Amino acid sequence: MNEMFYTDPEHEPFLFEAGSARALLIHGFLGSPRELRPLARELAAAGVTARGVLLPGFGADIARLKTVRAEEWLAAARTAWKETREGARHTALVGFSMGGAVALRLATEAGLAPDQLILLAPHWKFADRRAAVLPVAKYLIREFKPFGRIDFDSPDMRRMLAELAPGADLDDPEVRHALRNSATIPTRALDELRRIGVSAAASASRGSAQATIVQGLQDTTTLPAYSRELAARMGADLREVPGDHLIVDPERPSWDVVRNTVTSLATGTGLAPDASATRS
Repeated sequence: MNEMFYTDPEHEPFLFEAGSARALLIHGFLGSPRELRPLARELAAAGVTARGVLLPGFGADIARLKTVRAEEWLAAARTAWKETREGARHTALVGFSMGGAVALRLATEAGLAPDQLILLAPHWKFADRRAAVLPVAKYLIREFKPFGRIDFDSPDMRRMLAELAPGADLDDPEVRHALRNSATIPTRALDELRRIGVSAAASASRGSAQATIVQGLQDTTTLPAYSRELAARMGADLREVPGDHLIVDPERPSWDVVRNTVTSLATGTGLAPDASATRS
């Protein structure tokens, strides 16, 4: 990815000290702790100490993504989780998208089960069936350009790029050219994403933690059918909400339900009924 990305300190790991109830928040693929900071601030306001981990190969470390293995993501999250759990009265492990796969793997390891496992639009299977050829494709196609055909006038896309590359003039033709042609994602990294998803799904039935999945009904990245299948494997509580994949975004219609669900579970106060979400 281009060096203009992830320069904002908001992409760095965080720790909001608040109380003896503690939560670890794990970001998604190509994401960073920034995407979970709004949720962490809500947790801290509710008396939950919230930690956000930056996984290897993301954020300011994005140049290393082509060499990072799924095991490194797990190792970094495991270290942060052990630190988060120490001396806690109540623990919550929260994973968004790929972070959901990492959280699920951790929750099934001996001695690491949280009091509450909360998976937000968890990745474990690609919606694009071409992902099945990634184990071979990564040797043939080394990288691809994620912004090659993007619409720079789309409000959602402009907002996302403004977060990834603060200060970039998205109306400047040279900046647009650079984003379209310089920003690349290694195909090998997508195969590691596939691997962590497969591994998480395989471990789903072994978990002992109380688990909740929150899923957007209009999500085209983590399909609702996939979360229903995962919930059935895990015996998890499934809450389906209006919204796309970015259910952790405070500007999305899913935000109120996501915030209320996560804070209620993380504080250990239980989950109040919410008419705006459906439960399965």
